Amino acid sequence: MGWIKSKRFPGVYLYKLADGDISYSIYYRDENGKNRRIVIGRKSRGITEPYCYQKRNEILNKMRLGEDIPIKHKKRKKLLFKDVWQQYLEWAKENKSSWDREQRIFTANLIALHNLDLKEITPQVIEKLKQDQLKEYSPRTVEYALAVARQVINYAIRNELIKDYSNPISSGRVKMPKVDNAKLGYLSKEQAKELLQAIKEKGSQTLYDLTVLLLFTGARFNEVASLTWKDINFREGLIYFHSSKNGNPRHIAMADEVRRVLERRDKSTLYVIPDAKGNKMQRMPRQWQDIVDNLWPENKTAGKYRITVHTLRHTHASWMALAGADILAIKEQLGHKKIEMTLRYAHLIPSKRHEITRKIFQWL
Repeated sequence: MGWIKSKRFPGVYLYKLADGDISYSIYYRDENGKNRRIVIGRKSRGITEPYCYQKRNEILNKMRLGEDIPIKHKKRKKLLFKDVWQQYLEWAKENKSSWDREQRIFTANLIALHNLDLKEITPQVIEKLKQDQLKEYSPRTVEYALAVARQVINYAIRNELIKDYSNPISSGRVKMPKVDNAKLGYLSKEQAKELLQAIKEKGSQTLYDLTVLLLFTGARFNEVASLTWKDINFREGLIYFHSSKNGNPRHIAMADEVRRVLERRDKSTLYVIPDAKGNKMQRMPRQWQDIVDNLWPENKTAGKYRITVHTLRHTHASWMALAGADILAIKEQLGHKKIEMTLRYAHLIPSKRHEITRKIFQWL
């Protein structure tokens, strides 16, 4: 929404900000016929349309009388990225389900921007941030971090926290990292057994139960963490995963080990696997990755083939493909919204085309 003319007071304009506040400005032509705009202030600070109209008339009267219009040159106060972040975070908590993940990204991946004035953040600064992050994190993580930074800066621009500044991460000014998800590592069944045994011996019961649910259902971590006992149908042997921003709703059949895990869990809690305080779990415990890296030391330097929590989902889908499940079945099982996401597993599905070709043309 742009500037809107006041219906009652000529030359007064209103702008509705993202936080619900209203910013007021006045427009007039100076002695040289040039259009001028002055931001008067926000409604939350006591500014009103009549007050703005009065200020505009004072300026016009001074111009008619030939008096000088005082122009204040105030030194702009620095607007640090971390300060904008705090305002953005309050807004995100009310409007975005991913705010907690963005908060982790801000803390871990955007440290270099924290104490910079927004106008110091140029495409060159962002490019250096990108290159430094790629030395330690995957292209997908770096891409997400840059997207968060872009949204924070857009928030500042949209809410007029800063003027005469364009977002250095928009309009292709910084090339996003190339994310290649075409090739994905997955566990063999022997590796999966080895991992489950290691977690049994070194991890907690909760860690084991989470691993079983993730591997045997192919669900995302957030989907498993969101499960409540209302989603578990022991009679039919089904688990219901609700629709989310990233996934379609679906039922998944319980494997035997999944049923054993669910049957021994505490049924008095809201969530099937809550955190220590009984709330929804926000992330996989760090111990899980430690166990994996200790089990297979080479995993730390495996790049995009590194085994992470998300590997459990890829493993589930890959095993389905190897067992002969078709693409549509895998798409439904994973809850993919687009078939393109599922096609990465197509090369694992045993091809029957040669057998079909021979059968069709054997009569010739």
